[in-house]
Amino acid sequence: MSRRGQTRMKWIFGILINILVTVLFYANGYPLTGKEIIEKSENVIRGDTRVGVMTITVKTRRWTRSMKLKMWDFRLSKKSFGEIFEPKKDAGNRFLMINKTLRHYVPSLQKDILISPSMMLQSWMGSDFTNDDIVKESSIVDDYTHTIEAKDRIDGNECYRIMLAPKSDAAVIWGKIIYYVRIGDYLPVRQEFYNEHGVMKKLMTFGGFKNMHDRVIPTMIKMQTMSTPDRYTVLKIDTIRFNEKIPEKIFSIQNLSRR
Repeated sequence: MSRRGQTRMKWIFGILINILVTVLFYANGYPLTGKEIIEKSENVIRGDTRVGVMTITVKTRRWTRSMKLKMWDFRLSKKSFGEIFEPKKDAGNRFLMINKTLRHYVPSLQKDILISPSMMLQSWMGSDFTNDDIVKESSIVDDYTHTIEAKDRIDGNECYRIMLAPKSDAAVIWGKIIYYVRIGDYLPVRQEFYNEHGVMKKLMTFGGFKNMHDRVIPTMIKMQTMSTPDRYTVLKIDTIRFNEKIPEKIFSIQNLSRR
């Protein structure tokens, strides 16, 4: 067979495979692909832009510590800016992410520090969230493949269980993520984070579903590090607005380092 004939056969075979996958997909009762479901979930909870105030509380058996943070997020441009304003001793810590570069302004040093990729897994301000969790440096849409494994019931919610496997060229920190999404409105309910050996290292759960601005979202997000069962961190969304214009100067080095 000629090279042109071989190319044509591969093209036809590829089309047949796609048709077969589509038929099997719909036969199993899933109207969307795993990636489409994750995209819908991200669109609901993040929008194109969001500006909000959040309270982050770290709890252990012996003590509780809270911080208030204002966050500006421009998802489509891959830019985020955050600033702590309570308590006083932490006020002025600022975080700027542009594409995949994260900088942290430390007011006590009056300088900003470049956070290297190897530090993205480190704790954010002593919490159970990582630097990556707060600024969303990695993308669960672009950096992973998405497979619907089943339908499950989680905390009374009928959910899709979707397995996220990292793409070979993606610089991500997890071996896989299991993502549970409510079937009716695509809101996240639970995320399980596993290392490359298949051991679950973190568990994130979502609750407090209520209307904020123009949509229903989870307003309470709990992060549990599996190796420290006696402590956890809760992120509470106090106020938030979606899809409103954010001034470009917010995402600038000058804003990060202002005194």
